[in-house]
Amino acid sequence: MGNKYFVWNFDDGLEQDKKIIEILKKYNMGATFNVNSGLYGDQTYEGRIGNLGMTEMPKEKYEMKKKHLLPYVPHFRIPEDEVVKVYEGFEIASHTLMHKNLPQCSVIERQRQVYQDVRNLKEKFNQEIVGFAYPYGASSKECETVLKNAGIKYARIAHTDQSFRFPENPLRLPMTCWHISKKVFDILEEFYALQTEEDLLFLMFGHGYEFDFNTKESNWEKFEKICQNVTANHDIICCSTRDAFQMHEGRSS
Repeated sequence: MGNKYFVWNFDDGLEQDKKIIEILKKYNMGATFNVNSGLYGDQTYEGRIGNLGMTEMPKEKYEMKKKHLLPYVPHFRIPEDEVVKVYEGFEIASHTLMHKNLPQCSVIERQRQVYQDVRNLKEKFNQEIVGFAYPYGASSKECETVLKNAGIKYARIAHTDQSFRFPENPLRLPMTCWHISKKVFDILEEFYALQTEEDLLFLMFGHGYEFDFNTKESNWEKFEKICQNVTANHDIICCSTRDAFQMHEGRSS
């Protein structure tokens, strides 16, 4: 019988990750945090429409305005002098140096965004950086080549795939579900019920600031309910994306 792996992916290295980690530890869950090493401590506000963050505003501009058309929540990145302690025990993956859309970058800038970020993260966190999340989910064959040269083993794209299979091309790793989906718990039930000889993967994606929206589909209570729901199924292995791939490859070899 194959193993079932559940992994959380969170982007941007945000202050909300501190609360996320408290809840993850409560339920003994792993996760992967995708960090931009060139943006430590950056402070902006994220405006939402419904459950989606739609516009980013610098802190100074936000505080100068008295009225805002959209509801905003803080999108504050954790300062450099705190990140190692905050993320201790969790996988760190690259998200480019400055959160750049890689296919739109020049060849030289694309390489800088990946290579420099991987070097910075490896040095800062003292762990091999083998994971990546494409900013805006944007990828290309040229980007994949850069990632391979940087030692990246898997890279998450924006597309969803609810087959629960490990991808044929790990540098185009789809997410199974975004936590804001109305069907999260239905999709989880499908995952629990499957019995196959092959390993299965459920990758749940999100940004920490989205839980501050406090909408019906994006709130802290729902996040904890997902964690509680998953860990109640004892045949599920909750871990980082890196560990899921390593265990899967170990069983396949």
